[in-house]
Amino acid sequence: MTEMLLTFHCALCDCDVVAETIRTRTEAPLYICQKTVRGKDFDDASTAERVVGLLRRNTIELIVETDAVTGLVEAVTQAKRDLPVRWHAVSVLMRGRVA
Repeated sequence: MTEMLLTFHCALCDCDVVAETIRTRTEAPLYICQKTVRGKDFDDASTAERVVGLLRRNTIELIVETDAVTGLVEAVTQAKRDLPVRWHAVSVLMRGRVA
């Protein structure tokens, strides 16, 4: 089965809810990082974010089997969040550990 790198981009205020929702569905480790996005065309931005053209988002990344992606996205969709969550999944061709 192919592994996928699944990434969710969510508002800071939604990060705990999204992360906990994911944790109930998988034992894969979650990597959470804060990101700053600058621009003016943000469909999923709050009013204040649109005024200043600055989004503060967390990314939550995890590696899962391909067949787990749909269930995780559906779970996040159903979670009680304040703002939209963007996501993408890309195939993991290789991975390893360098000691």
